[in-house]
Amino acid sequence: MRFLGTDSLELFVAVEEEVWKGNLRWLDRSGLALPLAARFEALRLATGVPPGIRGALQSRLLDNHKRMERMLEFFQEATRVLNAAGARYCCLKGFGLIPDCFDGIRERHQVDFDFLVAPEDLKLARSAIESLGYHTQYASTSGEVRLIKPWKKHIGVNGYLYQVPEAPPVELHSGMWEHDDDEIEFPSLFMFPDAAEVHEVCGVEFPRLRPAHQFTYLLLHIFRHLLGSWTRLLSLYEVARFIRTRSTDNELWVEVSWLISRDNRLTSACALILGLVDFAFPQQLPEALREIYAGNLSADSGLWIDRCATAWLLADPPGNKLNLLVQKQFWLDRNIWRRYLRRRLLPLRAPHRLSDEALRSTRRAPVYRAEEVRYQAGRTWYHVKSDCTYLMALLRWNRRRRVNTGSVY
Repeated sequence: MRFLGTDSLELFVAVEEEVWKGNLRWLDRSGLALPLAARFEALRLATGVPPGIRGALQSRLLDNHKRMERMLEFFQEATRVLNAAGARYCCLKGFGLIPDCFDGIRERHQVDFDFLVAPEDLKLARSAIESLGYHTQYASTSGEVRLIKPWKKHIGVNGYLYQVPEAPPVELHSGMWEHDDDEIEFPSLFMFPDAAEVHEVCGVEFPRLRPAHQFTYLLLHIFRHLLGSWTRLLSLYEVARFIRTRSTDNELWVEVSWLISRDNRLTSACALILGLVDFAFPQQLPEALREIYAGNLSADSGLWIDRCATAWLLADPPGNKLNLLVQKQFWLDRNIWRRYLRRRLLPLRAPHRLSDEALRSTRRAPVYRAEEVRYQAGRTWYHVKSDCTYLMALLRWNRRRRVNTGSVY
């Protein structure tokens, strides 16, 4: 993490090859393996990094390049049918982050496509994607629709992440923030008519969010994952790179500040995410962002970053529930918060499956069934372990809040 912000190869001098090998899987799942490989390649002489590790990372970069070229073909198919249907939409994250956050498509691992669709065109967009052989997996009351296309194979829990993919899931969103009944509601951030622009990547043209809206969405996306239990460090890296790439564009950051400052809770939530970005990839913030960060980071958020950010950010998926400590401040109604907390600690909904995309014949195979059993057992253990960790941390948290006189943030 520190290297990606400084390019200081001296940081790796004391790291033994066995330590590298033991953390390659973590680098893959955090999303940082590819940016790390790209920086080593750019610096050429990666002194202090074992040749075998440089080779392993370079192989990931090459394999992901092939993967993302195929993903771009799927992406072009999706945009083609959306354009033909006349749906108003734009790309969220993904290919829309190049070159603001990445120099090329090979540096980011992507598993699905996200499109922001004008609410009145949602049915039109859904029918267009279904014409490609997709079917709706779920459609939430908040306006999110997820469509999948059956896979002949599946990537297991410990599978290689950079293999050439089958058709990825497609998610259609009717707003920049979607919430369930007992979750946080932010003011609507409208997309049309002035929040989209035409963009081009590797010869493929498509609409994406304008920079100010894209940056705001990146913060909201991380906050959405903070309401879960885990987020990829790559998401924080994207925000840091976005800031670094456009650091001198004062008009952009003034517009971002205007978008974020429309609601006090939204501003406080974005300040928390900026704090996490500063924790993971510290850098000088543009003045407009610095004012949001310094003026709206709550005492609870600062204390949580001090005490819990390391354990939360560096966890393997599915993460832990330490984020519940900092979430409570964003609920205005304590009864709704208690209902939400019970749902998080005692999840009674149908459990996640190992793979929603795999064909029924694939799911019937003995190898798949055995892995599904291990996966469900792991999910059960995750809830038991993370609930206990949260409850013990809650006791320390309440004690610290009573004696806390401030934090470094």
